[in-house]
Amino acid sequence: MNAYWSGFDLHSHSTCSDGRLSPTELVQLASSEGVHTLSLTDHDTVQGIPEARQAALKAGIDLIAGVEISTTWSGCNVHIVGLNLDIDHPVLMAGLKEQQSARRKRAEIIAEKLGALGVEDFLGKAEAKANGAELGRPHFAQVLVDEGVVSTMPEAFKKYLGAGKKGDVKSLWPTVDKAVEWIKAAGGVAVVAHPLHYKMTNMKRRALLKAFKEAGGEAMEVVSGAQQSRDQTNYMAQLAKEYDLAASAGSDFHFQTQWQKPGKMNHLPETVNPVWLLWQNAQNKAE
Repeated sequence: MNAYWSGFDLHSHSTCSDGRLSPTELVQLASSEGVHTLSLTDHDTVQGIPEARQAALKAGIDLIAGVEISTTWSGCNVHIVGLNLDIDHPVLMAGLKEQQSARRKRAEIIAEKLGALGVEDFLGKAEAKANGAELGRPHFAQVLVDEGVVSTMPEAFKKYLGAGKKGDVKSLWPTVDKAVEWIKAAGGVAVVAHPLHYKMTNMKRRALLKAFKEAGGEAMEVVSGAQQSRDQTNYMAQLAKEYDLAASAGSDFHFQTQWQKPGKMNHLPETVNPVWLLWQNAQNKAE
């Protein structure tokens, strides 16, 4: 299957959620890696967008305002990315305020559930790791590593924080439909993030995409991260066409390693409809 490198990376994180680079540092790295259009999609917050915009202007690249919203669907934690949205829209702002309250309650529950591990002031230490950013499971995982409960963050998720584990708390999140509603109200495009990451059968994954489409969703990540195989990419492209969804591509960058850099991922197959055409075409019509 022919493919192309577009220079787009539409899924990345900064220190405003669980990334390790500031919005400015992220933009600078993306530019140095050949990315010409970057979306900052922090978890349940658009706090970093203004800084990223300023950095993008200096770097000479385009910055697409984005967010990654945590939701629940059929007992699963599903992330919905919003792209090219108005971060000041009142509906989106109210929705994200709800998310931030839910994150706080969730963090308190996680700390309580994992209290038997013997970490003193678990919640306080996780908050210190977040350093004012949106508090999430990676911050708890970092504390478990620091306290010697586990050796690595992947081990923390495997034993305590991953899907189905004691510290996996998802009942507080809104529905997929609600997240799509917030994104569309703000003029954005709703995208199912990393569909292959969810622990579900292929039949259930198809049901998710069908429900998402019926809720008004417009796209899915056909390419997500550097570890996705070509066969997986082709399968995602097939599902995108089957459910008439545009295709997005993102590194899901959190921090730099040999394998993870902004823009480092498979190319989008030429058989799909790139998600950026949705707002580019709308802009052309408006002009």
